[in-house]
Amino acid sequence: MSGKKELEILVEQVQHEKDRVRDIFLQLHSLLAVREQSLLVELDDDVVRARLAVKEKTGVLQELQKARELLDRELTKNKLREVLQKNLSTLDEKIREEKGRGVNVRWVELEWKKEQLEQSIIEVCKVVTFKEKPFRTEDYSRKLRPVWSHEGTGPNRIDWPQQIAIDPISENIYIVDYDAYNTKIFNKEGKYLYNIPTPENPSGIALTNEFIYVSTGNTIVKIRRSNNKTAKSVKLENCVYVMDIYTNNMLYVCEKFKLSILLLDMELKVHQRIILNTPYVTDKTSIPSIKLYQDNMYVKFHNSPYHLQIFSLDRELVRCIIEETEIMLCNFFTIDQFGNIITSDYFGNEIKIFSNSGKLIHTISNSNLADYEMLRCPLGVAIDKNNRIIIAQHSEKYNLIAF
Repeated sequence: MSGKKELEILVEQVQHEKDRVRDIFLQLHSLLAVREQSLLVELDDDVVRARLAVKEKTGVLQELQKARELLDRELTKNKLREVLQKNLSTLDEKIREEKGRGVNVRWVELEWKKEQLEQSIIEVCKVVTFKEKPFRTEDYSRKLRPVWSHEGTGPNRIDWPQQIAIDPISENIYIVDYDAYNTKIFNKEGKYLYNIPTPENPSGIALTNEFIYVSTGNTIVKIRRSNNKTAKSVKLENCVYVMDIYTNNMLYVCEKFKLSILLLDMELKVHQRIILNTPYVTDKTSIPSIKLYQDNMYVKFHNSPYHLQIFSLDRELVRCIIEETEIMLCNFFTIDQFGNIITSDYFGNEIKIFSNSGKLIHTISNSNLADYEMLRCPLGVAIDKNNRIIIAQHSEKYNLIAF
């Protein structure tokens, strides 16, 4: 009996130890779960901090660039003032000479010329033409063939691509697909990831760290990036198209058929409607596209003598570049860090790069491409931080290409 009793005690002790081990294992599992959740939270915090750091550095760079441009303009104005003073001194001397001769008509004419000169110099000082930055030919002269291309079949299919936006952090490519009623997202190598449905035909897109803004018909939709759910939707009076976000945290949105630009804040509240001040329009003119660069609005015009017109932020025309005859059809363009303008030529099946003065400096055409690399009706165009040109095409074959 004593042996049996000892065995029962031993069995009870073993069971007790098993229970202890199970409890310890459960505690360990619980601690591991807490640790994993903590690591995920820390990782999320790191991502947020990285995004904020990039945003802060971008803001500093843009502020420095803005200060440089203002200084450059002020220096140019000072030179113009020197020219003004020199010419006025010469005119004053001629006026004194003519008055000394007693010839009344001549000095009155000179006084009038003096006034005209003063007025013309004042007008020039209002809008100082910015200097063209030196173009680095190595950036585009080698872009003859794509670095990758993808067929437009299966999930990669883009029915009618419109504007492209690229996330500066992940480098994912966001393309609004007009006929598919969604925004398609690809990684930086052009691999399809997922899509976000939209209630109408989307045409324009802009990104912030937290939200995606999509224009659809006469509506702008604000989508939360964390869950791809609509956070807000605002219906507007007119048809809106391509948009851009500037450093003042304002959305600049094309009112396509009104020749105007809407300014909305990040909560989609309309702050201003800018009626563009340009004489180069016709009854059939529309504005499908806009980009903001160095305190200027670069606006694409359709059915106008000039394909691209540049305005100050207060709507005044600065200059016209790229005549419409140089592009067969293009609704989309982008601007690189040097101010060069990259356009897609839909009917010409070409990508054209112009300097910021409007000079054609490079063309990517099918003459240098193999059949599987061909440009076929290119539409949306963007440039990533690695200076790769991303093209979305209206084609079932190779509708997403990077050069």
